[in-house]
This record gives sequence, structure tokens and C-alpha cells, in this order.
Amino acid sequence: MGGSRCITALALFLALVLLSPSVYAHEQEILNVILVEDEARPGNVTDSAFVEGNGIVFRMRDNTENVSMQIRIDLNQDGVFNGSEDNVSVWLTRSCSLDENGSLVDENCAVSHQIIFGNSSQGVYDYQIERMIENSTAEVWNYSIQVWPDIHEEPGQPSIGDCFGANCEEEGDVDAVTSDSNEDLEMMLYLVMALATLGIISYIFLIPTSGSVASRYKLSCKFWLLSDIVSTSR
Repeated sequence: MGGSRCITALALFLALVLLSPSVYAHEQEILNVILVEDEARPGNVTDSAFVEGNGIVFRMRDNTENVSMQIRIDLNQDGVFNGSEDNVSVWLTRSCSLDENGSLVDENCAVSHQIIFGNSSQGVYDYQIERMIENSTAEVWNYSIQVWPDIHEEPGQPSIGDCFGANCEEEGDVDAVTSDSNEDLEMMLYLVMALATLGIISYIFLIPTSGSVASRYKLSCKFWLLSDIVSTSR
């Protein structure tokens, strides 16, 4: 009985794997923005490759003595850069002191700041970088970050702007559609055959051992007959 349950579970798992649609996940990418004495490099992020799910790391590289910088990103796009819903960094410095164990002497000291733009974050976000020398504001830089939508194109699906439908089909397109249909039919036949095989094997194990030789033989004949039918239909 336990063996039949395992085979049935295997059949269900096989069906789910074969029938589940493919998922195309976006691999997260991180953009490095370098902060030097006169600018951020790059300051404005406009590349269409920067999409939802990506992130930015601001790295402090200004070697000016007693200099620090703070990044303020207007996440709610209300024109205010230090609101409760905005992303504000600690004051970044060129380096941080460490103790003998390699731990930060000042836990608030940082040389970089990271932000990840999650799903549904498409839009343009203004941000500021304030540069301070000896606790006095030296300058403020204003930039923007454009986050593009993360669009995945699945094979066989029309892209934005593509023509599809009866009036757009050419001879080559019709052949391609016919070929895809045949492949789908063949895959379905394979699936039916696999599930039928597992089902029959499960049923065979459920038949009592005593006096069941004839039953097993008849069932095996039916299985091979079903296999011939499926193979012929291909």
C-alpha cells in the first residue's frame, strides 16, 4: 500500500512539473555610484537596464580632509528629501576606524550606503548629496534615478508593438504556429502515456498476490495495447 502511494505521488509531481508554466526571474544587479570631491559618478541614473529589483551602492571616495557626505532620496516624490518615508543615509566618511577585533570603533561610521528598489517601484526619484567639510555644508548636488519596469518576454508570446492576429499572419508564421501546435500535441501524448503507465503500475501493486497471475497478465496486455495506441497517434 505504501508503494502505491509513493507511485501516485510521483505521478502527481510529474504532472505538475510538465504542466507548470516557465518562470523567468530577473537577476538582481547592483550599480555602484562613486562619490568624489566634485561629483557623483554617475550622478543621474537613466539607463533602461536599471529596472525594478535592482539596487545602488553609494561609495565614498572623497579624500578631502574632514569631509563627509549624506545621501537623501525622495522616495515618496513629494519634493522633500528628509521625510519619514524617504531614504536617508548616515554621514559617510572615507574610512572608519576598527578595533583589534576588526569591529567598528564607531557603530554609526559608514563608507557606503545601499538602496534596493523593489517591485512596483517604477518611476523617477530625485535625490540629493550634501557634502560637508568640518561640520559645515560645502555644497549640495541634485540628481535623479529612473527605475524602469521589469518586463520579461516569454518565448512564443508577442512583444509590445508586434502584430499578431489573422491579418498579420504570413506563410512562415502559419508554418511556425502549426509546428508549435504539433509539438504541444506530442507533449500532451507523452504526458498521457506517462500518467497511464504510472497508474497501471500502481494498480498492479494493489492486486493481491494470491491467484492474481492471470489478472496481472491481462493488465500488462492492456498496458502495452495502450502504449501502441499512443505511439500510433503520434
